[in-house]
Amino acid sequence: MAINQVFFYIPNLIGYGRFILYLASFICHSLGNWQLCLGLYAIAFILDEFDGRAARAYNQSSNFGAALDMVADRSATAGLCLILAQLYPHYLLAFIGAIALDISSHYYLIYATGMRGAASHKDAAQWSSNGLLKLYYGNKPFMDMLILGNELFYLLLYLDFYLVGVGFSILGWQTNIWQLLLLASLPIYLLKQATNILQLQAAGKEIAQLDLLNKQPGKSFKL
Repeated sequence: MAINQVFFYIPNLIGYGRFILYLASFICHSLGNWQLCLGLYAIAFILDEFDGRAARAYNQSSNFGAALDMVADRSATAGLCLILAQLYPHYLLAFIGAIALDISSHYYLIYATGMRGAASHKDAAQWSSNGLLKLYYGNKPFMDMLILGNELFYLLLYLDFYLVGVGFSILGWQTNIWQLLLLASLPIYLLKQATNILQLQAAGKEIAQLDLLNKQPGKSFKL
């Protein structure tokens, strides 16, 4: 039986490498090596940019690769949130909510994309009526900024727990460089959560609308 070459596409090999790096990162955290945990996670996150470039450069785009990339992203963010919930137990519910929103919004979007027969979930810019979602999926620099800001916020929380930054006072408020960077990235993080909420809402409405169309004679929208 011939081996499917899709499994060995260069972007998919990068995807496997990202999974290994994320797993190694979480293992390093469990072993108490926070520096290596942070470094490996950051490398895996940066590699996310290169799998897409490799897919375009070598004409190796695939549905398997798209699914691999999506699962890697969701798994990594969920894993990091679980670690942060351990470090900041008072915010456990917030991290649980962030995980649930991230996974559910993307699952609904992928489901809606499949029902529409679209090639990519990023085609949501074509059927969504929400301006922010159109901007998010229609403008790659804007999307990259929100994704980077989201991950940076989590990584800064991780860093702030272990490393005391240079302290200073602002109008009598004692803070440090990491907390200041957290405040700076907070608006971008919240905007990313807003896009997840809108994504969940838009995809849910789209699925329900396609369900109604599917009830009509001669219509069929199935995965």
